[in-house]
Amino acid sequence: MPKATPIRRVLDIVELLGIYLYELFISSFAVARAAFSPRPRIRSSIIAVPIALETDMGIAVLSSLVSLTPGTCVLHVSEDRRLLYVHVLDAMAPEEIIDSIKTVFERRIARIEQW
Repeated sequence: MPKATPIRRVLDIVELLGIYLYELFISSFAVARAAFSPRPRIRSSIIAVPIALETDMGIAVLSSLVSLTPGTCVLHVSEDRRLLYVHVLDAMAPEEIIDSIKTVFERRIARIEQW
């Protein structure tokens, strides 16, 4: 894979931050709706998310972004660094949550890691 230019690197980071801000807004709204609902229908759960990031920095960034998103909190990274255990406030569809973490954050972090 060709080495990324400095401009591409900056754009990748800006894209990740923009996506995070979008997720922050959407998640904040969902958590507020659940908190103020007279009969919230939430199903909290702990989900094991398989990860393929190579570096400790990449795993730390992913863990931070997931934990800073309302309604989710990273509890543990497995010893082999292949699973991220995430507490989710509303886990109606665990497969969708796993897919979202992988496509929204992990894929972009992996691209930035390749510098």
